[in-house]
Amino acid sequence: MQQDIWFQKYRILGLLGRGGNAKVYLVEHIKLNSFRAIKFISKNHPLYDLQWKEALILKNLKHSCIPIIYDIEEDEDGSYIVEQYLEGDTLKSYISTKGTFREDIIIRFGLQLCDLIKYLHSIERPILYVDLKPDNIILSDMTLKLIDFGSAIYRDELSDQQEYYATKGYAAPELYQNKKIDERCDVYGIGMLLYYMATGLTLSNNSRGINNIDDTLNCSKKLKKIINNCLKYNPSQRFSSVTGLSRQLSAMIRKNQFQPETSQAVKIAVAGTQPRIGVTHLSFRLCKYFAGQSLKCLYQERNDSGCVWDIKNCYEEVFALDGICTIEAIPMLAYKQSCRNSTEVYSVTVQDFGCLTKDNIQEFLSAEVKLLILGAKDWELKFAEQVIDMTSEYKDITYLFNFMNGRQFQRIMKNMEQKNSYRIPYEPDPFAKINQRNGLEFFHELINPRKKLTWKESISSFLRRKG
Repeated sequence: MQQDIWFQKYRILGLLGRGGNAKVYLVEHIKLNSFRAIKFISKNHPLYDLQWKEALILKNLKHSCIPIIYDIEEDEDGSYIVEQYLEGDTLKSYISTKGTFREDIIIRFGLQLCDLIKYLHSIERPILYVDLKPDNIILSDMTLKLIDFGSAIYRDELSDQQEYYATKGYAAPELYQNKKIDERCDVYGIGMLLYYMATGLTLSNNSRGINNIDDTLNCSKKLKKIINNCLKYNPSQRFSSVTGLSRQLSAMIRKNQFQPETSQAVKIAVAGTQPRIGVTHLSFRLCKYFAGQSLKCLYQERNDSGCVWDIKNCYEEVFALDGICTIEAIPMLAYKQSCRNSTEVYSVTVQDFGCLTKDNIQEFLSAEVKLLILGAKDWELKFAEQVIDMTSEYKDITYLFNFMNGRQFQRIMKNMEQKNSYRIPYEPDPFAKINQRNGLEFFHELINPRKKLTWKESISSFLRRKG
């Protein structure tokens, strides 16, 4: 292994930091020209097995509040976890230098935490995080990122007389009573983070108690009541699950008419492996679906095909207002056009990238929802293979197959290595109303495969995560 190039693709830029268990390096992916963080864990360290378990847990998780694990390497010296590089401060560092948050921000972050912990509790093999604390949260672009899963434990591994690695002062009291725990220990952990965001009080490992939240002037009686409920000493007196806590925080948003800023629209990026694979067709169908759900959606042309102007020329009396043409009830923004003086608020922007290339992949990857359309015919496979190789390290891309029947799709799935994949339902008219016959359930499943939410609820969830 060369001194400054690791595993033939990562250029070492410097040491980000070191802890008792690992060193973290800032690196650059040579081909993609993008930053990564590599955590090196020495095999000589006594906690190597614990750190290795953390890596195995993280590589199977997929959530906007969890750093992406791109790769895991190993050599004779130790293990190397290649993960998303996060720019930002820990929650502890941020509050210690800039002070506590306003109540609306506390609620916003509280909902992000609830969504994340609900995800951990509801996956196929549920996980208890156990060690929620400000040091394990990074604030990156107003999104909380949960790091350090060293204390996390699978629900099915819990046993009597279990030993837990958690931080006194922040961890639930039952963790130190040699009792079998459950999801309510993470309810306590969220409560402690809400308490910290409201008060800024730092708790040490020797803290025997905390000042009552009722003494702070920084939040309403309703929020204080929610925090107090989370922090009950007896687990049976807390919210029985994170879902109950989430409902209470959501009710406060509705009551206070808390709305996301207009700049917080969710971006859905659509790209294909080759020309004429159906990217624009699917993009229009997405826009029609959102229109049917009473969500304002903008189609944005991110390729130089000139499709918007070609369509405009086929319709009479279509005018551009503030740079936006409305065709078939879809607001469209042509390539390299900008919205001038527009007061419209779009909850969703569907971005049509055309073919995915090395020139546009980084912008494609910055979207909250990433859809990649592939072909599987003999003459299309080489394009699909090239693009899959380019995106193989990204775990949050949804792969879509066009123009094939169910039997063909099942055969293709055998080679997709458990990638998130779907077959696009056939509908020749891109402007047709979306219904049960031509893809209603398909579009719902695309953005929210694990939860029975409507698209409107799903988009609201993305807006909350973005903060």
